[in-house]
Amino acid sequence: MRILKALIKKEFLQVGRDPATIFTTMILPLVLLFIFGYGINLDVGSFKIGLVVPGNDPNSISLISAFSNSKFFKIVSGRDIREFEDQIIASRLKGLIIIPSDFSQKLISGQKTTISLITDGSDGNTATLVRSYARMTLLNWRESYLAEKGFSAPGLIDLELRAWYNPGLYSQKYLLPGSMAVILPITGIILTALVIAREWERGTMESLMATPAGIYQIITAKLITYFFLAIFSMLLCYLITVYYYDVPFEGSFLIFMLIGSFFLITALGQGLLISTVTKSQYHAAELAIISGFLPTFLLSGVIFEISSMPTFLQAITRLVPARYFVASLKTIFLAGNVWPVFLYTIVHLIILGLAFFVITVRKTTKKIL
Repeated sequence: MRILKALIKKEFLQVGRDPATIFTTMILPLVLLFIFGYGINLDVGSFKIGLVVPGNDPNSISLISAFSNSKFFKIVSGRDIREFEDQIIASRLKGLIIIPSDFSQKLISGQKTTISLITDGSDGNTATLVRSYARMTLLNWRESYLAEKGFSAPGLIDLELRAWYNPGLYSQKYLLPGSMAVILPITGIILTALVIAREWERGTMESLMATPAGIYQIITAKLITYFFLAIFSMLLCYLITVYYYDVPFEGSFLIFMLIGSFFLITALGQGLLISTVTKSQYHAAELAIISGFLPTFLLSGVIFEISSMPTFLQAITRLVPARYFVASLKTIFLAGNVWPVFLYTIVHLIILGLAFFVITVRKTTKKIL
């Protein structure tokens, strides 16, 4: 412990003498957060949705067929809304269409009837698309089917739209929580990889190898130091998101910190591994961007819907830690404490973090090559 404390103190002193590290930790996350808040606005594949069908009358079956045959939807049918609530909360369903039990009777008698569409507002871009495709499918069916059956008033059928967790579908409320998963790897992956690679280039890592400190102590000291820096960045992002942008936070702050800590440890492990493999700032920067920042931005689901990606890309996203963190961030900010989502995230982050750490220890040998 004495050696570990000395190493941690050395790391913090080294950080304090490096203006670039301080800038990357404190200023850059805020700049990126403001860019996500003001510069990206999405308010302007196929989606898996649920369909609540209480009856088997010909009119309801025809409407079900219209949605089932649409290239935009994959339908899961059920008899009660309660069958689908957990799936919507876990983002396994992107919407839920509810056909009322008196749908056919009202249609035949000429009374106005309403079909409800519930979407997950924690992903506003997807919710907007689901709404548009559902409205288009309903309008096409209404015009063709009602005309075919001789109903004289196409306006008899209305579509009621509701969004859970983010009723106004404001883009900031679902972009900003997810953007933390893109911003934090800058400290966790890119900064860690560059700083340690710089030590290899300057020869200070060789000096550490000459000390009595073991390889586990050296790696743990670096992990702890940059973990606290990354935690500071995460708290900055949280405060700006909640108190400046007024994004609601429905869950537990302690759970948020717990999940964020697992994500940061995984990101730090990836950064340590990159620096160990490359030992060059130039190559570390390239590898960190290619394996860390770009997959996080493109394949985490923060902006682009994973279910709309090709199958092989969906498989690759399972190796991206931010994929699991994004799901928990949107859930804890907009929906609250949903433990099945959190446990799924934590288990996968632990597996990925341990893999990075074990590979790093095996690749880092205490000798000069």
